[in-house]
Amino acid sequence: MRVVLRVLPILVLTVLVVLTVVTASMLAGASAPASVGVGAEVAPTHSGSPAHSKSPTQSEFSARIDSCTTISDSGRYELVADIENATAGQCIRIRASDVVLDGRGHNIDGTGAFGTAGVSVGTWSRGVSNVTVRNFSVAQWDDAVRLTNADGGVLSNVTATESRIGVLLLNASGNRISGVRATDNAVHGVSLLDDSDRNRLAGVTALENALAGVQLVGAASENVVTNVAARRNEFGVALAGASENSIEGGEASANRIAGVWLSSARNNTVSGTRLSNRFYGVWLAAESANNTLRDNDATGNAVGFRLRDSDGNLLLENVATDNRDGVLLIESDGTRLVRNRIVENRRGVTLLAADGTVARENVVRENGRNWIYRRGSDRPA
Repeated sequence: MRVVLRVLPILVLTVLVVLTVVTASMLAGASAPASVGVGAEVAPTHSGSPAHSKSPTQSEFSARIDSCTTISDSGRYELVADIENATAGQCIRIRASDVVLDGRGHNIDGTGAFGTAGVSVGTWSRGVSNVTVRNFSVAQWDDAVRLTNADGGVLSNVTATESRIGVLLLNASGNRISGVRATDNAVHGVSLLDDSDRNRLAGVTALENALAGVQLVGAASENVVTNVAARRNEFGVALAGASENSIEGGEASANRIAGVWLSSARNNTVSGTRLSNRFYGVWLAAESANNTLRDNDATGNAVGFRLRDSDGNLLLENVATDNRDGVLLIESDGTRLVRNRIVENRRGVTLLAADGTVARENVVRENGRNWIYRRGSDRPA
């Protein structure tokens, strides 16, 4: 089992990188909407203000949509019928700024073909801004919802399911994503790639996706994920090479490997999250440095907080209880443990080849063994 767990992060990270490269390569040429002869281009008869907090009535819309189409003018649009078994490369294509599309509870279903998208906002060659997309379900696409070079928009009350990725952001920044339910997708529920910065994700439910419920990769930075519910994925929330992001509140439970996984990720914060997973509550690996884990509750994991080859991280005011290991530091130097409560675990704090640990004001008691030092680890200062 130790051998499997040692190679597991390398295998999983390889899978994530390959999938990211394939996605980027496939989408690099998608600068123009797919032309498959389904649906006409829709233009509104008059413009309306996209910024509207109420559920709009029929009279407020400039155009009605009942099939796959391209939206190329600003305005307000509504989906008035389900779209079933669509064969378009990209079904609803939004290629203008200042657009509101309200699905009014309808479905946009495809056939699961590779490279397709149910709702596609923006392209690499034509960026858009201030696009609101809300109130619909999208299923059986490569990417159920895809935002490319799309900034300052809103995605809300959307169910994205049975696709490769539920919601994908590529170089899309400053968007607000709320009330999204991403379930049963073949890779990730919600994925932020490239320079997708300063997005705010609130109240996202990521359930039973094959790899990550929510994933931030590469140059994705300064994003805030609040009150996520990530359950029964491989990883609840995964940050791979992503820096200066914040995971706040919510729950990561019953995930097959880890609730929150950071790999080569720096200067991130994970706070106020409830963690109960098969192996790890929070797992830091592959030189994840200078991250802060604060006020998290890790209960009923194999390991509450596991750091491997990750230096200079801060564990502050966390709770680790009823785990096999409360805190496990492996080849992770300069860890600061401050005001944590580590009680009723089989082993409280274990250091393996971990030097320069600083421990202050922690409660470490009622564990099978409170402190363990192995492989030359020095005692905390």
